[in-house]
Amino acid sequence: MDISYFEKILALVTAPVYTIFITIEMAIGHFKGKKWYSWRDIFNNLLMGGLNVVIDIAVRFIFGLALLSIFEKYTVITWDSKNWLYWVLLFVLQDFFYYLIHVLEHRCRFFWAVHNIHHSSEFFNFTTALRSSVFQPIYKFPFYIPLILLGFKGIDIMLVYALGQTYGFFVHSSWFKRWKWIEWIMVTPSHHRVHHAKEPEYIDKNMSMVFIIWDKLFGTFTPENTNKPISFGITKHLEQNNPFKVVFHEWFNIWKDVKHASTWKERWMYIFGPPGWQPTHELETTEEQTASIILYKNDSR
Repeated sequence: MDISYFEKILALVTAPVYTIFITIEMAIGHFKGKKWYSWRDIFNNLLMGGLNVVIDIAVRFIFGLALLSIFEKYTVITWDSKNWLYWVLLFVLQDFFYYLIHVLEHRCRFFWAVHNIHHSSEFFNFTTALRSSVFQPIYKFPFYIPLILLGFKGIDIMLVYALGQTYGFFVHSSWFKRWKWIEWIMVTPSHHRVHHAKEPEYIDKNMSMVFIIWDKLFGTFTPENTNKPISFGITKHLEQNNPFKVVFHEWFNIWKDVKHASTWKERWMYIFGPPGWQPTHELETTEEQTASIILYKNDSR
């Protein structure tokens, strides 16, 4: 049976499930007096999610499958897709490559300009999961070429990607607290609240989608301090009810920095360096340079 059929079934099943969980979380937050939701924020979240879906569908059929199918000729391993091991390995490896993409989105300003949309909400709830990085589909497919070379089919990669994103919906929640032993292996709402927090100690942490083991292996893991309230969003306040600004504000910031740069190296770093990068004076000490970069990063994110 065509894998795309399963994707359609997944979409039909998840839509009402998502709606139920959103409604329950809203009700619980209301009765507990918690400001977990905002109608303006919900509108932006759904709008960003809708734009992402439209672009994803267009890119997938125009570019994504065509690109991946080219590399299927050069696979080094032949798999039987009816073998359960094929699907288990694909799910785990896809999650690992998603982790790598996610790290790049946080460490390179060009990609951060796309991804920061997902982080720009100052609320953290199930609808935040739908606040997708609008233009991410344009660049995500090439990152999965290594999986094609390992013998996995492009259409299968897209299916397990959709399954991973479905799991990711449920970790965007202020309702759930801790999931105890599950937290040793899987990403939980507690882990992902850290990822969306704007406190300095939490920035660029817990970047896995399904398996938290990637963060623990590569040093990007930080547990949630349950004794300290979390503030969500990007560190520089953004007007939440302006969808155009939500999508493009960081591109305008990049343009301003590039326009005022004095060298080509500075222009390059403003675009492809880490978010918050700034040129430092040659006479500054290493400690002063580090402090300047951290301060600028916190002010600009």
